[in-house]
Amino acid sequence: MGCCCGHPDRGGPKTVPGTLKRQMRRAFREACLDGRLRLAFTDCLGPCSEANVIFLYAHGRPLWLRRINTVETFAQVLAWAREIGPGPIPPVADA
Repeated sequence: MGCCCGHPDRGGPKTVPGTLKRQMRRAFREACLDGRLRLAFTDCLGPCSEANVIFLYAHGRPLWLRRINTVETFAQVLAWAREIGPGPIPPVADA
């Protein structure tokens, strides 16, 4: 099914598809967190009523955040991540 961005019928924000992802990638680059955090976009993490959902692995704890539907909200998440500092790198699932 893919991402909810730009698909209000799937629970996502009313944006042009792809726009929010581009803005979030830019915000991530500008936050200079590369090497401290890993950013990847995936297919749906569900549930649609809570879109957009992001997953963080911070200091050994999984953390799910919901309704990250604006670049401003995403920037707040990045600021928080910068504040808590680097934690252990999350495990990568075997393919």
